[in-house]
Amino acid sequence: MKKEYRLTIDLATLEHLGIGLYSNIPAVLSEVVANAWDADAKVVDINIDTASATITVSDDGWGMTEAEINDRFLKVGYRKREDKNAQIPKGRLPMGRKGIGKLALFSIANTIEVHSVKLDKHGKIVERNGFVMSATDIESEIRKQQPGRQPEYKPDPLPENRIKIKKGTLLTLRDLKIDANVTESFLRRRLARRFSVIGKSTGFNVRINDKSITVEDRDYFGKLEYIWFVGEKNETYLKQGKTLRHETLSGTVDGTHAYEVSGWVGTMAEHKNLEEVNNGIVILARGKVIHENILPDLKEGRVFSKYLIGELRADFLDRDDLADIATSDRQSVKESDSRYRQLKTFVKDMILNHIGNVWTDWRNEDKGAEALKNPAIDEWFKTLNPRHKKFAKKLLGKIASFPVQDQEFRKTLYQHGILAFETLAAKDNLDVLDKFESHEDLQRLIEIFKDIDELEAAHYWHITKTRVAVLQKFEKIAPKERETVIRDYIFAHLWLLDPSWERASTDKRMEEAVTKDWKKLDAGLTKEEKRGRIDIRYRTAAGKHIILELKKYDRKVQIEELTAQVRKYMTALEKCLAKAYPDVKRHSIETICILGDRPEPTDYDDNNRRMLEVLGARYITYEQLIRQTRESYADYLDKNQKISRIQQLVNQI
Repeated sequence: MKKEYRLTIDLATLEHLGIGLYSNIPAVLSEVVANAWDADAKVVDINIDTASATITVSDDGWGMTEAEINDRFLKVGYRKREDKNAQIPKGRLPMGRKGIGKLALFSIANTIEVHSVKLDKHGKIVERNGFVMSATDIESEIRKQQPGRQPEYKPDPLPENRIKIKKGTLLTLRDLKIDANVTESFLRRRLARRFSVIGKSTGFNVRINDKSITVEDRDYFGKLEYIWFVGEKNETYLKQGKTLRHETLSGTVDGTHAYEVSGWVGTMAEHKNLEEVNNGIVILARGKVIHENILPDLKEGRVFSKYLIGELRADFLDRDDLADIATSDRQSVKESDSRYRQLKTFVKDMILNHIGNVWTDWRNEDKGAEALKNPAIDEWFKTLNPRHKKFAKKLLGKIASFPVQDQEFRKTLYQHGILAFETLAAKDNLDVLDKFESHEDLQRLIEIFKDIDELEAAHYWHITKTRVAVLQKFEKIAPKERETVIRDYIFAHLWLLDPSWERASTDKRMEEAVTKDWKKLDAGLTKEEKRGRIDIRYRTAAGKHIILELKKYDRKVQIEELTAQVRKYMTALEKCLAKAYPDVKRHSIETICILGDRPEPTDYDDNNRRMLEVLGARYITYEQLIRQTRESYADYLDKNQKISRIQQLVNQI
């Protein structure tokens, strides 16, 4: 006799739930894995064939008869937990509740083929069943619905000889709606994190492409620094990671109603590790995710929360004798439910508040000890009195945990931090360090002390030392040779010409584009022009295009000759810029001429300067250049005659 299968569903139900209820492959496959758990399966095999865009999921569970397929699997809204005739796996709490999980399959595939083999208690085959469902056909039947009549869709049955499996159920998903090119490692990690019942301890083995999912696939225990167990310590998790410290906290939410929580909450050692996992705390019930992340609902703003990750199992959220708390998509819970409100209060007050109190102390102690491995920092630390050492450990710990990869920058933080510490200690104001909890606070601390003479002196000491050396070199050499020294140095150190260009950002791309055209300009110069020109350079700084023209120290320059050269260079540069950047209407160009003496006629110096100014140019002599630099740093040179012992230690870090 030809078998007949029927999928019955109320139109309002489908419109409420939506075939597009789920948006990703891991979420859909989680529903299939949950069904296999409820069917008492011991092994679930998932295979993804990216070439044919096909996903198959098989299990060795009970399998289904024709009647069970129609009354349970194909009945949307079938309440498994209320069916007294349904088999309950020994020791397993069923995950399914509303019977809507099968709709998830249509979220990612248009065609679903189902094979199922039912065995009796002796292991002999009772029935072989198979059929194919089409999302397109289901939607078509729903559109044909007549008033007062429930829509019904009949999947296409398959002949028994097509059913090759020996037991259990096989699902084949074809005509995928979304990209099936997910990596095996990604899917393995996502499923491992969505279930707490996968593994040898529960006798539930889930394999992807023939490789079992294990606790290692969660891929975060090795990145944890500290872990807090809730309810009971798990030695397996400790073995997976290299956690420095751990604690076990109570899991009793409400003793009167037997509301208990178990699991763990941990903090990552490095902030960068959170790029690879979600910063949050997953809530599970009956071994499966019921709420993706409780952390945003807790409004925890302290810095430790930015490193948090965890899994808490709260089975009381999914008890059979209480109302269903899950939302339609089964990925979160109803926030208004009193059980969830109790859970939030417990996690906030009993777990996060405790972690917040001890995390800072643990981290400061451990990271501070790490910082003391630097000999110079250790030498400085040993000079402090016991009270100051307490504050110093906190500061060093915060700097050591600062989320930066550049170790040179971290050294700079230590340098600034030590000088700031000494300044606060001198003012007997170290208590202010307790107010700085976040990395942003630490940055503000450094900014505050940039205005303090000692810290400012430290910040600029290396720069000034170099500049003083340049000045000394300029002064020792003969005037005629200063030209060569300045030419070799000034192009990379524009601060000699304008203090505002000290740290101005440069446009490397524009410099490269324009510099190529200078060769063409050189080719267009006459021999006489080339002989009269020692050097011409082009740079950008602070939004300006800068042309540097250096003349020989002993060469006399007429103002007419100088303005003609300036005009020619600026015209050529404007052409280069217009070609390279046609969308920019106006460019700011300045030409600086460095001369041995004032341009002739020297008696009309004011007029000469105005002539250059009209062209956006100016001149400066070699002596003026040295003198203005000396005057700019005169005060600083007086302050840096002696360097303190602390400064010497900072230099050694």
